[in-house]
Amino acid sequence: MSDILTDFAPSSLIRTIETNTIGTFLTWAKWAELDLHQDTNEIWITSQIPFFIFNVVLKAEDPSAEPGLVIDAAMSLARARQVPMGWWVGPFEPFAGKGELLEAKGFFHAATLTGMAVDLLTLPEPASMHSGFTISEVKNADDLETWCRVMTQVSEFPDFAQAAWLEMFSDIGIIDDPQWRLYLGRDNGTAVSTSSLYLGAGVAGIHSVTTVPEFRGRGIGREMTHRPLLDARGQGRRVGVLYSSEMAVNLYRGLGFQEYGRGEIYAWQAPDEESEQPS
Repeated sequence: MSDILTDFAPSSLIRTIETNTIGTFLTWAKWAELDLHQDTNEIWITSQIPFFIFNVVLKAEDPSAEPGLVIDAAMSLARARQVPMGWWVGPFEPFAGKGELLEAKGFFHAATLTGMAVDLLTLPEPASMHSGFTISEVKNADDLETWCRVMTQVSEFPDFAQAAWLEMFSDIGIIDDPQWRLYLGRDNGTAVSTSSLYLGAGVAGIHSVTTVPEFRGRGIGREMTHRPLLDARGQGRRVGVLYSSEMAVNLYRGLGFQEYGRGEIYAWQAPDEESEQPS
């Protein structure tokens, strides 16, 4: 257990939140449909899947590289594959104007995410939920299919993304991966919520917290976050981390999370006339 993070210095937590999140993508890259391009300064994931999450630059931090040329190279690869792409600008980005440069190249700002962390020893007691609500771990193919359906639909991802996630998670054996746990929340037997736990970088990373819109406002998202954190604490982890959407920050604050840095997501889609050109 010597790899368990116990350093609560803000700089350490910011780096660890980032590392845990990138680690989830590196796990995905075990899937044969994804190509991983990784060296000291750059991490890219590319594919033939026409969705930006499967074609994303996660790290481009070489201060000696010309940022515009790096962006042009990534866009050229996306054009060749006729796929959209995403770009993560994290808190350690060495080029202060990267977001503006991406927008000048045709990217649009998709989201701001807030890095957050909590000492797992300070977690509050679980909230009281009505008897019809249950949380279970995904342990079989049927539940995995349900998890992918709920997660992608609530996230408003395209329909084909559901099939891609299911194939990816099935092929990489995520159910049996000791670093991962997927959770399904059900209301009287109906699947209404998802979350996942990734035990990477010595911390408990919370990801994919979703709740069907008509079931929001009932404390479900809080409990779908709380349960995996308790499980991770039971395994000896001391720190829980996540990147929060702007609308969910207060939910996580209620569990004791504090803010540590921000990151930005940019996305690019070839213009219609360009994407319709024959390859």
